Amino acid sequence: MVRLNWKLLTAFEAVARHGTFSRAAQELNVLQPAVSRRVADLEQALGVRLMHRTRPGVTLTPEGEVLFHAIAGSLMQVQTAVEQIRLPAERNTLVVDSTIGFASCYLMQRLPAFRSAHPDIVIELVSRDLSDDYHQGGSDVIIVFDEPARLPGLHKSLIFGEELVPLCAPAYLPGPVPAERLCDHRLLHLVHGNHTRDWERYAASAGLRIAPPGSAERFTSFTVCLQAALNGDGIMLGWEHLLQDHLNAGRLIRACDQRLKTRRGYFACITGRAAENRHARAFVDWLAGEGQQAAMIR
Repeated sequence: MVRLNWKLLTAFEAVARHGTFSRAAQELNVLQPAVSRRVADLEQALGVRLMHRTRPGVTLTPEGEVLFHAIAGSLMQVQTAVEQIRLPAERNTLVVDSTIGFASCYLMQRLPAFRSAHPDIVIELVSRDLSDDYHQGGSDVIIVFDEPARLPGLHKSLIFGEELVPLCAPAYLPGPVPAERLCDHRLLHLVHGNHTRDWERYAASAGLRIAPPGSAERFTSFTVCLQAALNGDGIMLGWEHLLQDHLNAGRLIRACDQRLKTRRGYFACITGRAAENRHARAFVDWLAGEGQQAAMIR
């Protein structure tokens, strides 16, 4: 069994998440060459190349995608556990259950602002890969993607509604194309749960007929599908609010300007055990406010 250094893993995860060595170095508070050296040492220890160094950023290899997907959720839980251990026992802990996609693409970048505003509340983040694989009994707040009628919990607040829009890396397309030209491109399909027919719904709204996806265009994990799009492998259907940080950084662009607005969305749901928990309500109200603010400035 290969023994892996924690610093090497965290350096790789930061580079893979940010897409550049410079942003990863800023987050880790080290110089960029140190981050590059740690990733190189990890590749040497594993005996495989994990990413291609390109300008202005990096792209993950298939082996890199597998490793990033495996450690992303684990690192979030370890970070939360460490913070909980270091804080005094009398602090209030709030268990938040979220998908890995929502946590890594949206929540983690905004949590420092909540912690700064509410230093007395400790967020214990529990991550899952599938939207409906949550556990109400062990959580105070569950973040769910679904229609309002199918949501769990007692109190539900909309974070942001669903607007499906085709997205891709700028290396794949230089800019948006007309909707009727999408069929000429490689379309990446997320095929689990309530996302299985997303491309079919979008095509119907745009008056298109798309071919069934081949095995290489089918993904059962949002995180892996997103990474394929970031790598320039094709066009995915995404949610602009969820992936706004990638759009702002230029890692993703709109492949087509036509959107499909549905009744679905991301909701923060307070479970029965936290019905009278004022910290749960404060977190949900903050998260809903963040989503509304993002929608206003889009």
